[in-house]
Amino acid sequence: MDYVALSEQIFRELCIIPAPSGKEEKRAEYCLNKLKEFGIEGYIDKAKNVIYLLEGEKEDITVFQAHTDVVFPDEETLPFLEDEENIYCPGCGDDTIEVALLLGVIKKITDEKIKPKNSVLFVLNSCEEGLGNLKGTKEIFACYGNRIKELYTFDGQIGRVVNKSVGSHRYKVTVKTVGGHSYSDFGNENAARVLAEAIKRIYEIKVPEKDTTTYNVGVISGGTSVNTIIQQAEMLCEYRSDNFENLEYMKKEFKKIFDYISTLADVTVELVGDRPCGNNLDEEKMRAMTEFACAVQEKHSKSKVKIKSGSTDCNIPHSLGVPAICVGAYLGGGAHTREEWLKKDSFALGFAITEEIVKSCF
Repeated sequence: MDYVALSEQIFRELCIIPAPSGKEEKRAEYCLNKLKEFGIEGYIDKAKNVIYLLEGEKEDITVFQAHTDVVFPDEETLPFLEDEENIYCPGCGDDTIEVALLLGVIKKITDEKIKPKNSVLFVLNSCEEGLGNLKGTKEIFACYGNRIKELYTFDGQIGRVVNKSVGSHRYKVTVKTVGGHSYSDFGNENAARVLAEAIKRIYEIKVPEKDTTTYNVGVISGGTSVNTIIQQAEMLCEYRSDNFENLEYMKKEFKKIFDYISTLADVTVELVGDRPCGNNLDEEKMRAMTEFACAVQEKHSKSKVKIKSGSTDCNIPHSLGVPAICVGAYLGGGAHTREEWLKKDSFALGFAITEEIVKSCF
C-alpha cells in the first residue's frame, strides 16, 4: 500500500470538514470511521478527542497527537483550491495535514503488526486553538494521568521544533456605569474612561527581564452613540510568558489594576483563557527529545531546524512535569489566515518525519 497516497487522500477529505474549537464533531466522526476502516477499535471521549490506545510491553505511555480543530469559525464546507505545486485551504497546514499523516502512520504500523515497547496513545485531539484552552489535551491527562511519560504533538511547519511552552492568562473585563446623556448628564462616569485607565496602567507594567514576557489588549467594545455617556465597555486582554514565575508576577500586576478600577465602577473580570507553561521538567529528558526531533527533521528536510518557544498542546504536559515536544511536519505558510497553503511535497516529507518519530517507540 502507498501510505503517503493514503495520507493525502485522507487530507483531501478531511480538509474541507469544518472544525471550529469546541465544534469538532464532524472531523472526530470522520477520524473514528477511518480507524474502523483500518480494523482499529478507537473511541471519542467527552472532550471530542479521537483515542486509540495501543498497549505495549510496558504500561508507561508515549502520546502521539495532532489537533483536529482550526481557528476559523466556519461551520459549512471549507474552500479548497490547488495548483500544480500547492494546496490552499483554511487550516490545511494547522493542523489538518498532521492529522492525516498520523492516521496514515497508524495504518502502516497496524499493517506491519509490530508491538511498541511503551504503550502508545494516539490522539486526534480537540480544542488546541484560541479559547479552546487545550481542553482536549487536559482530558487526555485527566484520563491517563501518571501512565503518560512523554508526549509528541505534530503541529506547525518543518524546520521548527517547540520545546518550551508559552503560558498565558486571558481576561474579559466588563465595566458598567450609570451612563446618561452627554450634555444633561455630563459628569457621570463613562465606562470607556474607566477601561482606558486600566489599559493605560497595563501598558505601564514593567515586564521581568528574565525570559520573554508580553501583554496585550486585543479587543475593545462598547458605546451606543456619539452623544451617550457609555454605560458598558468591554475588553479582552492577556499576558504571556514561557517562565512560570513571570506568569505569577503578571497575574499579580493585572490583579492590582483590576482591583483599582473596581473602585471607580462596577467591574467584572472573567478568566476566559488559561494556558500554563512549563514547571519542574526533566532537563536531560527534554534535551534528548529535542535533539531527536531536530535530527529527524534535519535528516529528511536537509535543512537546519529552529528550536522555539510556543503555545501548543505541550503546555499541559509541561505544566505537569511531563516531557513533551511539538514537531512541524509540513511545508507551507499563511497559518491562521484564509490564504493558508502548503506544498504538495509535504505529504512524502511529512510522512517520513512522522513515521520515524512514532516508530521510535517500536
